[in-house]
Amino acid sequence: MSIEVELTDLAYGGDAVGRYEGRVLFVPGGIPGERVRVEIVEERRGHARAELLEMLRPAPERVEPQYPLLTDSGCQWQHIAYPAQLTWKAHIVRQLLVRIGKQPDAIVHPTIGMPSGVSPWHYRNIALFSVGPAGEVGFKLTESHEIQDLESCELLHPALEMVYQRVRGKLKQYFDESLPEMIQGFTIRGAIGAVSAPDSSTSSIKAVPTLLSIHARPGSVIENPQQLAQELMTTAPGIVGVIIERVGGRYGRVVAGQEFLTDVVLGRRFRISADSFFQVNMVQTPVLAERALAMLEPQRSEVVLDGYSGVGLFSAFLSPCNARVIAIESQPSAVMDARANATLNNQANITTLEGTLERLLGQLYYRRERIDLALVDPPRAGCHPKALQALQSLAPRSICYVSCDPSTLARDIASLTASGRYRLVAAQPVDMFPQTYHIECIALLARTGVR
Repeated sequence: MSIEVELTDLAYGGDAVGRYEGRVLFVPGGIPGERVRVEIVEERRGHARAELLEMLRPAPERVEPQYPLLTDSGCQWQHIAYPAQLTWKAHIVRQLLVRIGKQPDAIVHPTIGMPSGVSPWHYRNIALFSVGPAGEVGFKLTESHEIQDLESCELLHPALEMVYQRVRGKLKQYFDESLPEMIQGFTIRGAIGAVSAPDSSTSSIKAVPTLLSIHARPGSVIENPQQLAQELMTTAPGIVGVIIERVGGRYGRVVAGQEFLTDVVLGRRFRISADSFFQVNMVQTPVLAERALAMLEPQRSEVVLDGYSGVGLFSAFLSPCNARVIAIESQPSAVMDARANATLNNQANITTLEGTLERLLGQLYYRRERIDLALVDPPRAGCHPKALQALQSLAPRSICYVSCDPSTLARDIASLTASGRYRLVAAQPVDMFPQTYHIECIALLARTGVR
C-alpha cells in the first residue's frame, strides 16, 4: 500500500524524516520540504522505513545524481545540492548535541565546505574496494554484502581513479574466473600532497605515489604471490609499493617496493604505513588542522596531549606552539610512523607513547603529569569512558575533540559536561566527506571553576 508523506527533517544516517499515523518514517533519497509517495518496507517499534515511489513536490535543493551507481554504495546525498548538504550537516550536528549531548544552547558554526572552484567529487586519497562472488569489483552496497560493480570511481582523486581502473583490469585478467576465490578486495592509498597542492580540479593529472594493498581471501592459495606483486607494481604510473596480505595465513604478507608513503600537509612531511590511519580528504585536511589549532589557542609554555594521535598529524602542528606534546596511540604501525615523522619534521619536543589512551592517561594522572591542553581524535566509536574520566582528572584548561561521528561526539560531550567541570564552547563541522551523510566535527570544551 502506498501513502503520501510530508518530509520535515534529515536524520544522521542520511534518510529524510516524515510522520505517518503518529510514527516516525525514514525515507532514503528524500529531502525535507518534499511531498512524496512511499511504501513502508520495514516496521519497527515506534518507527518505520519506507521506499520512495514518486516525487509529488520536489525540494528546490534537489539535483540529478551525477553518478547514480554510487548512490547505494556510499554517496547517499548526491541528490542534494552541495550548499544544502553543508547546511544540513550543521543542522544535524546541532540536533545531536541538543538531544544526545544535553547542550540546549549549543553553538554550531556553519559547515566549512570544499573551497570555491574545487569539485566536491574526486577528493578521496584512499578507498577500499571489494570483490563479489561473480567477479564484481567495487564498493559494498549500504547495509548489504552485495558489491556494486564499478568500472570507475569518481570519489577517488583522478590519478588514483586511473590506478583503480588499471588494477581492476589487471586482477580480472590475472585470475580470470578464480578472482572471487582468491581476492577479497584491495585498498588504494595515494600521497596526493606530495606531488602538488591537492586540488582535484586541475586539468592535468599527475601520477601520485601510491600504495596498493591486496587482501587475499582467507584460505586461498595464490601461486607465486611475489610475481603478482611485481606485475602489479608496473600496472599504473605512481605505484611505489604493493602489499599482498593474508598470504599463507592471517599475518602472512608479500611486499614489492615500499610499505609506506610520505605525504605533505602544510609543509609538514608524514610517513604513512599501509596499516596506519590518515585523513581521507587532502583538500580539507589542512583546514581541519588549522581550525583545530585556532580553536585550541595553544600557548608556548604549555604541555599538550594528542590522544588517538595516529601518525602524528595534529602533533606536528601543535609542536611549534607548545613546550611539549605527549602523543598517545595504540596502533603499532602508526606509533612507528609518528616517531619517524617527529624526526622528519625536526620536532624534538614530541613524545609518542604506545598504548590505549585510557591506560596511559591513568598513568599520567598517577605520576601527576601536567597537561594544560588536550586534543583527542578518536575512531568512530568515540572515546573510551575511562579515557574521559582520566581526562577530567588531568583537568586541562581546554579539550579539543575532533570527531568523524557526531552521535558519539555528542555522547562524550554529555559525559564531559555532566559534572560541571567542562562546558561546550562551540562546534565546527568540516566537510571531509562530500556527497555522504558522514560529518567531521571539531568541538571545543573549556574548563569551568567547578572541581
